[in-house]
Amino acid sequence: MKVRTFATLCILLTLPLASCAHAVTAADVLAKVKAAEAGVKDMRAEMVIESANKGNVSDMGAGYSDILKLQKGVISWKSPDKFRMDGYARGIKASFIQNGYKKLVLAAMVRQTEDLTNKPGKRLDSLDFGFLSSRLWKDNTVSVVSTAKDGVVQIKFDPKSGGPDKRHDFVWVDVKTLRVTKREKYTGDGKMRVRYVYTEFDMLAGKLPIAVTSTLYGPDGGKLGTVAYTNVNANVGLADSLFSLSQR
Repeated sequence: MKVRTFATLCILLTLPLASCAHAVTAADVLAKVKAAEAGVKDMRAEMVIESANKGNVSDMGAGYSDILKLQKGVISWKSPDKFRMDGYARGIKASFIQNGYKKLVLAAMVRQTEDLTNKPGKRLDSLDFGFLSSRLWKDNTVSVVSTAKDGVVQIKFDPKSGGPDKRHDFVWVDVKTLRVTKREKYTGDGKMRVRYVYTEFDMLAGKLPIAVTSTLYGPDGGKLGTVAYTNVNANVGLADSLFSLSQR
């Protein structure tokens, strides 16, 4: 009888611990992101590239290399999946536009379009601009890998398109604030290609944090460059025509 009573007591003592412990899930993070982004329709910011090592950037692939090729410029985003970067690359004005899964590059004597539906490694997403969005959950299979004591979770974003390769991202997010602190992008053969470290932050519409300083590193740890934003503004009323793929 005493043995049974002791066993029952042990079970009762563990119940409060089990009920209090709640492992953060990808759905939990998504719910917080949806609530934070609800009041954000678009954003625009001025961008300055600092200390970019152009030699290291040259073979880093599309997306982040597009960003680092610019010396300075303006970034624009409109919910849920419209992106634009305008700036100067080697003294030549250039624009990179992504509308859904279609990309348009405009420069002197250049007009190039590309379908990125099955090329997730070439697509821009909100993480490239420094913030979380619910669109990431639509384009990726999302899972929480681990949770640290400080409340930062490691999340895996595995693209739903692009074939059965090992391409994926690991992203570290402070669940309380939704600040993205770090991101690692991996190639189709499973090798890390680039690491983002996010530091200073601003707020979009007072609720959704955006990193205004992002430092990029290559697989060997070498610094690729630092992207800094100023004059970050949300809900400026960006027209759809700004992201049109028919413009020249």
